[in-house]
Formats: sequence, structure tokens, C-alpha cells
Amino acid sequence: MESLLIFARGPALYFAFAVCGLGMLRLLGLAAAELACAYWRAGNQRMPHRWVLRQSLRWIVPVNALRGARLPYTAASLAFHLGLLASLFLPGHLAVLKRGLGFGWPALPPGLSDALTLLGLAGAAGLLLFRLGSRQLRALSGFQDWWLLVLCAVPVVSGYFVAHPAANPLPFSLIYLVHLLSAELLLALVPFTKLAHVALFAFTRVSWELGWHFVPGAGERVRIALGKQGEPV
Repeated sequence: MESLLIFARGPALYFAFAVCGLGMLRLLGLAAAELACAYWRAGNQRMPHRWVLRQSLRWIVPVNALRGARLPYTAASLAFHLGLLASLFLPGHLAVLKRGLGFGWPALPPGLSDALTLLGLAGAAGLLLFRLGSRQLRALSGFQDWWLLVLCAVPVVSGYFVAHPAANPLPFSLIYLVHLLSAELLLALVPFTKLAHVALFAFTRVSWELGWHFVPGAGERVRIALGKQGEPV
């Protein structure tokens, strides 16, 4: 067990960070190149930058979506994401970051970090129940949506037990190993799954806005294809 822990704290951790970092740099580079290409090909290159920024911020913090029939699902999703974000401010994680990179940022107080962790787990459970109970959500959810939700919850649950050994029903070394390996697997999968939105969300609203801008001559080609030459499209 000790040799596995040494492997998980060393080579596996460095490999996961390398795959995640290099993979996300590749995705960001491709996204930036595609946006630049779309911009230069657009017939209308005027961009409402302030509006795009406001819409992006509203999308990151979906307060306006906390109403209507989707309120419970949106609230569960928000709680789940808050729990995951809290992991960036846990003392143990920041100690690893400071040891590896030489810098860090202030950690959350223990009580607040515990509350956000439990809130995130409650959000994950809520999302799972909503998907199981809703025919529409089941139809929209693919295999990746199910197993990614479970995989995101595993390091949170195991991390909570690592931080609270008295409540841990399993041997500490085992739950610590599960926490390390599940978190490293999650990191390595980020660039290859829907989790990539953690970095690509900033490009989402811009890409939507550019998507409405036709390339030069596209309007006339649409008219011809529809047999509506001379009519507005």
C-alpha cells in the first residue's frame, strides 16, 4: 500500500497534471484559432464586446436561471459546482500546489470548506435523482453524463473522509489512495470529456455570437438553395 501511495503522490500526480495542462492548452489554442478564423471570414465583424462579457458572466453565475420549472435542477447544478470549486481552496490541496509550484492563495476556513463540500455532494445527488426521475433529462443524458457525475463525486467523498479520519469507515491509507487516484483520473480526463468546459466556457458566448455572422456571400447561397432569390433571408 505504501508503494502505491508513493506512486500516486509522485509520478501519477505529475502525469495527471501534465496531461490536463497540455491538453487544455491544445484545446484553448484550437478554440482561439477557430474563433479568429470565424472572425476574419464573418461578413459583419462588429462584436458587442460588453454584451458578450455580461452574458458570459451571467452564464458562469446562473442566478437568473434560478426560477421557473428548472429551479431545482439549476440549484442542484450550482451547488455541485460550488462544491467542486471549493476544492481549489482546501488547505491540503494548496499545500501540494505550493510545494510543486512555489505559490498558492488563501485557504477557506475548515467549517466553510466542509459546508461547501457537503453542499457539492448534495448537489451531485440531486442531479443524479433529477436525471433518473425526468424522462426529458434521461433522453438528453448520454453515458458520459452519468459516469462523469459519479467520477466527480468520488474524490469529493473520499477527500471528505481523508479530512475527517474519525468519520472514515475504511482504512485511512485505502481511502487516501482512492482520493488520489480518482482525482488524478479526473484531471487526466478533463481535456477529453465535457469537463473541458472548465476552461472553454470563456469562448462559448463569443462563438455563439460569431455563429450568427454569415461569411461573405452566404446569404445569397442560402437564397439559391431555398429557391428564394431576391427575397430577404
